[in-house]
Amino acid sequence: MENLNNQRQMEREVLGLVKRYNTLYKRQIYAFFRQDGRDAYVGKALKALEKEQQIYINPDTRMVAANENSYQAGEPGTMQAVWVLLSLMKQKKIEEHFLVSREEYPVRIVFVGDAELYDILYISRKDAGLADRMFAKRDMEKSGHIVVVESPEDIPAIDLPGAIGFCTVKEDGEVEYYKKGR
Repeated sequence: MENLNNQRQMEREVLGLVKRYNTLYKRQIYAFFRQDGRDAYVGKALKALEKEQQIYINPDTRMVAANENSYQAGEPGTMQAVWVLLSLMKQKKIEEHFLVSREEYPVRIVFVGDAELYDILYISRKDAGLADRMFAKRDMEKSGHIVVVESPEDIPAIDLPGAIGFCTVKEDGEVEYYKKGR
């Protein structure tokens, strides 16, 4: 009976994570639960949730979404920001994290770590100038910004007050961090 309760709890947590971020790679879900050693239970939870039609798993990409519409709306910048969040979880305790609304663009994820507020932004090469102008109009100094870029060569083009670091995400989810040279 306890195993059944543990499995149901894992299913609820996996479903909650998928709903929080809309679309995730399976590897991201496993990595999230690897933080506390529960990744061995993820596969069974995913199978049960898919069987109960509570999640959608694309057969080609193996991406997991709350439903097929969420999968279609999946946003690559947000998925890269999730890789950064997972990387940071290995380095520091993160108390809370969540996806922000589209109106907060280019911010993708906000999290609290060590009682401080941070956000993870994704700025594509073509949006660097737009992001600078958007942030010039906002009071964004209250949180530390971690900026995901497509290439390290894009960093000099971004002038973002409060940026504490920049990073790129490789195709396998590995994150490389950079500081902007002054």
